[in-house]
Amino acid sequence: LKLALYRCTLHAPAAYCCHHPSAAPVQSGQQGSRWSAVAKMMGYGQSVDDLRSRQRCTDLPCCVVFLVSLGLFGVMYIQVIAQGNIAKLYHGVNWKGQVCGVDPQVKDQPFLYWCMKSQLGGIPEVSFEHPICVATCPGAAAPSDAFSGSMQMYGIEPDCATVAGAGSMSSYKTRYVLNRFCLPDPAAYPELSESISANQLADFETFGQESISSITSAWPVLLGAFFVSVMLGYIFLVMLRHCAEPLIYITMGIVIVGFSVLGVYLLMNAGTLGAQLSSSTGSNIAFPKELTDNEENITKGCAVLCFVCSGIALCLACCFHHSIEIGAACVEVACETIFEMPSLLLLPVLKAFFKGILILVLLLGFAELYSIGEITDGSDGEAPQLVHTTGQYWEILFYMLMSFWILVFVNALYQFIVAYGVAEYYYTPYDHDSEKDVGCCALWDGAFFGLITHGGSLAMGSFLIAALMVFQKILQYAKKQNDAAGGNAVINCVLCIAMACVGCCKEIVEFVDKNAYIDIAISSNNFCTAAQEAIGLIVQMGGAMAILNGATFVFTVFGSLFIMLGSAFFTYAVLIQGTFSEQTSDFEVSNPMAPTAVAAAIGLLVALSFMHIFDMTSDTLLYCYGYDLKNGVHTANAPAALKELVHTAKDG
Repeated sequence: LKLALYRCTLHAPAAYCCHHPSAAPVQSGQQGSRWSAVAKMMGYGQSVDDLRSRQRCTDLPCCVVFLVSLGLFGVMYIQVIAQGNIAKLYHGVNWKGQVCGVDPQVKDQPFLYWCMKSQLGGIPEVSFEHPICVATCPGAAAPSDAFSGSMQMYGIEPDCATVAGAGSMSSYKTRYVLNRFCLPDPAAYPELSESISANQLADFETFGQESISSITSAWPVLLGAFFVSVMLGYIFLVMLRHCAEPLIYITMGIVIVGFSVLGVYLLMNAGTLGAQLSSSTGSNIAFPKELTDNEENITKGCAVLCFVCSGIALCLACCFHHSIEIGAACVEVACETIFEMPSLLLLPVLKAFFKGILILVLLLGFAELYSIGEITDGSDGEAPQLVHTTGQYWEILFYMLMSFWILVFVNALYQFIVAYGVAEYYYTPYDHDSEKDVGCCALWDGAFFGLITHGGSLAMGSFLIAALMVFQKILQYAKKQNDAAGGNAVINCVLCIAMACVGCCKEIVEFVDKNAYIDIAISSNNFCTAAQEAIGLIVQMGGAMAILNGATFVFTVFGSLFIMLGSAFFTYAVLIQGTFSEQTSDFEVSNPMAPTAVAAAIGLLVALSFMHIFDMTSDTLLYCYGYDLKNGVHTANAPAALKELVHTAKDG
């Protein structure tokens, strides 16, 4: 009777429900409130008004700590920008530890040059250990000079007398490289040029400078790659909305066929892969003796493993086809929810743009902070290097913690906004057209409540992840130092185990945090209570969550690869032709792989923004339904596919 009255109330014309026939028609907002009130009276769960009215401030002390930390970080950032000199990181450094073109002593000498010790047989012998700063590169009047095969000697470099004797003041033909270095002209001295490039320029700073040069020249293409990534993201959401089930079966088919083909290839080439690899690369690769002695058995074992993986995927596709169909239907429901709330469609683009700008700002600050260190001179025979004091290392650690905390907090706020908006959608009753009329301000409400009401809870949850991320970086640094010191096997093993444990804990905390934010959006609990409730609901609905998360994981991986590779392919295809490949162009890109890698990163950032909103939407719908079931209320607002998913998981 209650259900019949509820349905009658929903579908009856506005003038006949709670109004006299002669009364004025009920407006849409009043109609929504009437339905919510009736739903609550009938015991059909909370209404949208309840969702808004129950929001209260949570974890206020954490909010205060976060704001104070942000204030300290802001003061530190301003000081770092004022004191740092990022030019130290990509300019050449002479044997005295002076930065060419930066330090006052060599302000007018921006190029790094290697002095000639002698010249035997027309080939100069240079001093690798004692480079100097020069005003111009010998034999190269401008950075755009073409190569020349001339073997003649060039001007005198008096500073070379200090490092290699009076006979070294004669110079040799060079050319400008990266507008920072004077390298031997490869047309005249190919072996010497390659030797200096390999020994002196194969470091991170120089490679980074070359990459930055190519990236800045390719900025129009990278801007286009961003819009291409956004377009591909929307295309993928449309595909999920209409054909999620075929996509997941296509993906599983690719996995099955791929593993099978790989297994056949390994089986047919067992014992000969090493020789084929050496032949194809044209090099004599020295494999460990244990590997070469057992190459055939190892290859056959890998082939068997591929067949096993293919069989497992085939069994999953056959035995769990019903669960896969339900999971795909829930994915389609999630996409339907996104398209019924147009503001949700704009959220991934806004997040990708804002987070990208934030990452650039934080990276700039970190580079400025790192450049505050002093550069040692080469008087002790060691190459000049940037060193930091203990206090500066603590500053770097604090900067890393705050950077990770800010980035994770932004992600947490994004998750909360989506969760609150989807919760409003879920608790909005269906109208007489079986549609939900959700207000346009749901996401703005989520942003307001997330920042003002639950900022402390989001800060607390994000701090846990940020701390684990910093701990990961410390362990990685310790492993790098251990490898540089000779690589103690025991220490290396302990560090690897510790990194695996920290990584596992981080994944668990991220999963719990995501569901805790959903609980906070629905119930306005503090973070600890919300995390406990989330864990309890995860245990209660583990089967349904496993099916849905499995489906969303497949689509997330597939969608991320689709968008990332599409962005990278677009960038590379444009850079290898036309203006960007011409040496006389102002937009010449000498290293197209660097901008392509950046385009792939842009595509991944945009893809993750789209995949996160899709994943968060599906998880929020499932959590809202589980929350209603846990509290013993009716669930008239839940989509049919969601109900079938939960009950199928329980029956299974």
